[in-house]
Amino acid sequence: MNRYYIGLSTSGHDPSFSIVNSDGQVIFAEATERFLQDKRAWGVMPDHIGHIESALKPLIAKDRHAEFLVATSWKSIKEELPVEISDALLPASLGEWIRRQQGYVQAKAGNHCRMMLGERMLGEVRHYDHHMCHAANALYSSPFIDGLCLVLDGEGEVGAASLFELNDGALKRAWRSWGPGSLGALYGWLTELCGFSTRHGEEWKVMGLAAYGQADERLVAEIKSIMQVEAGRLLLSDTDRIKTVVCSLQRLARKPEDPILSQTRLAMSAQQAYKELVDQILYDIKDQYPDTSNLLLSGGCALNSLYNGGIKRQHGFEQVHAPSAPADDGNSLGAAILAWAEDNKATRLSHGHLSPYLGSSIAAADIDAIARHSGLAVTPLPEGSVDLIAKELAAGKVIGVARGRAEFGPRALGNRSILADPRDPEMKDRINGIIKGRESYRPFAPALPEELVQDWFDDAQPSPYMSFALPWKEDKRSQVPAVVHNDGTGRLQSVSASVSPWFHSLLHAFGGITNAPVLLNTSFNVMGKPIIHSAHDAVSVLMSTGLDAILLDAHYIQKKR
Repeated sequence: MNRYYIGLSTSGHDPSFSIVNSDGQVIFAEATERFLQDKRAWGVMPDHIGHIESALKPLIAKDRHAEFLVATSWKSIKEELPVEISDALLPASLGEWIRRQQGYVQAKAGNHCRMMLGERMLGEVRHYDHHMCHAANALYSSPFIDGLCLVLDGEGEVGAASLFELNDGALKRAWRSWGPGSLGALYGWLTELCGFSTRHGEEWKVMGLAAYGQADERLVAEIKSIMQVEAGRLLLSDTDRIKTVVCSLQRLARKPEDPILSQTRLAMSAQQAYKELVDQILYDIKDQYPDTSNLLLSGGCALNSLYNGGIKRQHGFEQVHAPSAPADDGNSLGAAILAWAEDNKATRLSHGHLSPYLGSSIAAADIDAIARHSGLAVTPLPEGSVDLIAKELAAGKVIGVARGRAEFGPRALGNRSILADPRDPEMKDRINGIIKGRESYRPFAPALPEELVQDWFDDAQPSPYMSFALPWKEDKRSQVPAVVHNDGTGRLQSVSASVSPWFHSLLHAFGGITNAPVLLNTSFNVMGKPIIHSAHDAVSVLMSTGLDAILLDAHYIQKKR
């Protein structure tokens, strides 16, 4: 009889579930927002009955004696803790709402699993420390098993930052912050000042906007004064100081009638203040662990690719790694791994599994139905073929790709992507105009074979999940202008032949035609919606936008003109 471990992300936002088998390997992981097509899926149970049924029914059909343990990504219900909600930065009403969402989801998580699984579900639902889940998630895809793991988050069981020692695949907490000091909350407040929504997860819009501005030293100092770093731990400054700074900066808040680019100075100052605060944390860690050469990053702040790109150079780490889903959606994976480890008395956790392709596949029956009944032009391709797609991209077509299993995490990494030729300087505006409808300043990401990264980027390092924005080499920037951001960086995806053989082959085929083995890679969605989940979602985007074609597994589909 095989035992499986279901991890549930129970923050009340970004729900997801993961399944780990008896060998400690993740066999499925996916955010609920993909299935529901509801961005961030606030307040939705992570074991949403339709979603979890779609994964468990086929598993049980194959393994009729399967049994399951269920675990959540929080140790406690935060609503029950005697904690006063801070309204120093974000409104207390928002903090209270988030706390209640977490309380409801954490208390009820597993109910749908129990209904679905009946006697196959063993015992009570287990609960694991939130930041330990982040750390276990980061370790699962880590290429190294010794070093440190830094979790920088919006919140935690008692504070928003933790440091773990990593020795031979075993994690041990070194320290954690206590109290409301949170870089995630600080950046969320600054996101709101810039005119974006932290509830919608628009912090990355601030990072993109920062490249257009100059940091104001006075603003940076004011923002930094809200937070203090003591031996790596984050603390809020005294209430009077915070009120003074908040009052001062509130006058800079973007009004509805203000253009977005009016906030470039604030955005760059916010990013610079964040950088200097995290730098101080890493300097303190280096003082505490001077011989450490490897660093794992996790927590929501690990999505700050603009900052991450400079860590290795500035702080002298040999390797820096962040998982494909470092924010709370990734914690279902960590909870499932910890449940497996507890059952198997394993101190050494699973690691080295680099593939982010852990989600759903496109249903073959749906592709067949579209081929038969949609009236679209459908061209079957040989399995694994890249030549036609490379030629079409080189000819200027913009193609949505949905093939293989979906990526786990917020970024499209070639299996649920819109791809295009980055040599065309107008391509960014074209994609924004005909498909994405997003702000014109925001950059698109480049994908490049991993063995060629050092030829195109300074500070070259692996970046398989777009976790690091790196500077392009000066002589390469004019070759791919559509993926060079205003500050000369690119949020790189390095593509390996072993993890993503089809995408790797496509990049080389495109390079064989154009002498530039680089593709523009953006998520397969329209503005405000999650990345597509089904074949029907993909066709909907094709038919409702100016997208030229889609690839559904091995079927190339175009509109009939």
